[in-house]
Amino acid sequence: MKVLLIHPPVRVDHDPLDIPAGLSILASISMNEGNKTALLDLNIERPIPSWNDIAKQIAVESWDLIAIGGLSSMYKDIKKILYISRKLNPNSLIVCGGGFITYMPDKIMRFNPEIDIAAIGEGEDTFKEILQNFDSKKWDSIKGICYRENNEIVFTAPRPLIPNLDVIPYPAWDLLDMEEYFKYSGSMWFNGAWKSKRRVNFVTERGCPRQCTFCTHNGMNRWDQIALLGNEKVKLLDQEAGFQAITRFFSPKYVVEHTLYLSEKYGIDYICLLDENLTSSPKRVHELCDLWIKEGLNKKIQLGTAGDAPSITPEIVKHMKEAGFTFITIGGESGSDKVLLKDIGKGVTRAHNQQAVDTLIAGGVSPVMTFMVGNPNEDINDVLETVDFFIQNNVEINPFICTPYPGTKIFMDNQDFILEQYDEKLRLLQAGRFPNISKDKITKWKDEALEKFLLSLNNATDYSCTVSKHFDFSDLISIRYFMHTKDVSRLLKLSHLRNWSHKPKWDKECPVCNAEEILNKICINP
Repeated sequence: MKVLLIHPPVRVDHDPLDIPAGLSILASISMNEGNKTALLDLNIERPIPSWNDIAKQIAVESWDLIAIGGLSSMYKDIKKILYISRKLNPNSLIVCGGGFITYMPDKIMRFNPEIDIAAIGEGEDTFKEILQNFDSKKWDSIKGICYRENNEIVFTAPRPLIPNLDVIPYPAWDLLDMEEYFKYSGSMWFNGAWKSKRRVNFVTERGCPRQCTFCTHNGMNRWDQIALLGNEKVKLLDQEAGFQAITRFFSPKYVVEHTLYLSEKYGIDYICLLDENLTSSPKRVHELCDLWIKEGLNKKIQLGTAGDAPSITPEIVKHMKEAGFTFITIGGESGSDKVLLKDIGKGVTRAHNQQAVDTLIAGGVSPVMTFMVGNPNEDINDVLETVDFFIQNNVEINPFICTPYPGTKIFMDNQDFILEQYDEKLRLLQAGRFPNISKDKITKWKDEALEKFLLSLNNATDYSCTVSKHFDFSDLISIRYFMHTKDVSRLLKLSHLRNWSHKPKWDKECPVCNAEEILNKICINP
């Protein structure tokens, strides 16, 4: 059987940093099943290939199965790839997986009639069984998919999470142009990473113990399963396959052996562990660092990763520094405790973030922080608190725009409001007008608005829509700029222009308040 896996472009306004290790694991599985397997990586070139060139690359073979995966932010390109793939391969089985389809597989399949099967959530075992059932077409025997049958979309039973991640094969690195990726090793502008010449990225953790409202885990942890299936079905999975974990890790032994393999094969000098929250398990961090140092990897390969502010202690930082970690990213999100508590929901405070920054700097590991603006309840005072955090730490940060990607809590909580931004008819209906419109017509309009929203998604540095109760599109663009430049004065002037009330604590820095005070004094004592 001839199998083609396609990796869509990612963040095309930046050098290609995202090595498709996940899709390459599926390629390994396909090859282990004895299939002729190719991986078309559309992210490796800058500028990305034209659609004509992409079509030519797909057309080099007549494929039996085409698999396409990606995130919601890649949907616009995935839709085009699906169209081209079906036109060139009318009889191929087209399988899709990843975040773009996991959270609404039936809708995505209706929007894209080219898709035959959607793999929901964790894909390794599912994809293997799809390959094994290719000839028999017994799709109903495969857990964790939905498929087409007699013009209907059929869901099978949910699939439990893989309990032991160490059974997953290494990515098919040979199918990737690693030498081309190595040219961009220094494009990751973090301490240590920017000096690298042969950097690779891979993931050693699935899931995260935090429940941030803006985040998803692509169906690969307990929180996502509950959102997709409901509590009762997840409890049944617990009985069937053991407790469905919130966070799972590849063992330190697996990670170290994988690294030794890559070191021998490619002579790598840096690894970015793209885990959501490596330090959330201090015990595992210490075990990983111990084994890393024992194998001598700390002498030739440096690392970077993401961490969890409350778990970043002097002991953890010291051990990670010894192992070769040069940076740890922290999702600061906001300098306002109100936003962190009411909007973000991860159980972290500004004090936690400050302590983590201070601890990392004292331990010689570079802190890298990300923030965002446009959370539902965030007002100008919260924005000013965030800028105050930037000033306090002498950092320059360009915040993301809070983007409600499908599967996130902020998407589910604000779906109607989001769709209204893509169809004015829905906004007017929400106001209680036009009561005689049929439910079928409203459903049709909502689906059309949903796809418009999906097609608008890109990086969180770009605007797609807002979930803010206080700021509109123009507000967010200007606020983001003033946050980046730490221009408190203009933020305060903007608050007066927009009639947003700022707290008295900012009066001394406010040019409008200062001008009013001066004029009042002159009027009293001319």
